[in-house]
Amino acid sequence: MELQLSSATRPTLILAEEETVRLRNSLQPQSTPSLTPAEGQALAAEAAQWLQQGTAQFRQGQFTPALALLKQALQAYQELADQPQQAKVLMILASVYYRLADYVWAADYGRQCLQLAYTLPDLSLLQQVLGHLGNSYRHLGDLQQALQYMNQSLQVAKDMGDRRAEMRALNNLAMVYRAKGLTRQAATLYEASLLIAQGLEDTVVQLQILQNLGNTYQSLRHYSQAIECYEAFLKLNQGEPNAVVDNCTTRRILTRLTTASLAIQDYDRAILHLQQHLTMACTLGDTRSATALMDELRHCYNALNQVRAFRPLESVSA
Repeated sequence: MELQLSSATRPTLILAEEETVRLRNSLQPQSTPSLTPAEGQALAAEAAQWLQQGTAQFRQGQFTPALALLKQALQAYQELADQPQQAKVLMILASVYYRLADYVWAADYGRQCLQLAYTLPDLSLLQQVLGHLGNSYRHLGDLQQALQYMNQSLQVAKDMGDRRAEMRALNNLAMVYRAKGLTRQAATLYEASLLIAQGLEDTVVQLQILQNLGNTYQSLRHYSQAIECYEAFLKLNQGEPNAVVDNCTTRRILTRLTTASLAIQDYDRAILHLQQHLTMACTLGDTRSATALMDELRHCYNALNQVRAFRPLESVSA
């Protein structure tokens, strides 16, 4: 399999391949003295320890010490000319900067990792770094470059036969399409990703995709489909023995459900979800929201009564 990266540039926020952004850790061979076998073993042991500690601190959210340790590990693996380990550390460094929302350096380390990934027989790493670069460029606003990386990431996932990686790539690709304003195409990609997530019985990813897909349908004004996604979201979350979604997200879904229900004048459904939302607000002691929700409920009941009052007249006229 041979992948070709586009060399296209963009006018703003571009991470050009030339000298506009200097790489912090050059991948070029360094003129360091050769190590004796004993020195190499000692350095490899230190590098492994730095990598392990840096990764642990990253997972704990301690980003500054994690970066220091990971950069030490990277330098050591460069001295050892250990390309697989260099690529591994570069991918983690790229992930740390991504979590810090420093997308310039996230993409920079990602590109360094990609250079090595093409030389290694590790398609999983290649697929991962392509997806990372797609997400980084999406945040930087270079949607065309993001689209190219994401398409390549999806293709590698398919070539590997890795359904989980394909699911993630489809979801990420949908976000790029939505950012480009291609909302209908984004919905199609979310649907494909959801089918895989359902097959894998991955509840967490299903919830994420259902929320994204519901939002996408709502922006398309396909309110019935949006309602279907949001209600599936609530049902799936309620079926979990452990809380998967926080109260904030659940309340946001209930608000969107109310909006979509009102848009198609389904007042019974709107009242049902408003009552559920009101119960949550009262339980959480959110009196301000509870007052606003009671006002909304009053308006919905008034609207529902008006609809019911006109129905007999419509029947007679018919």
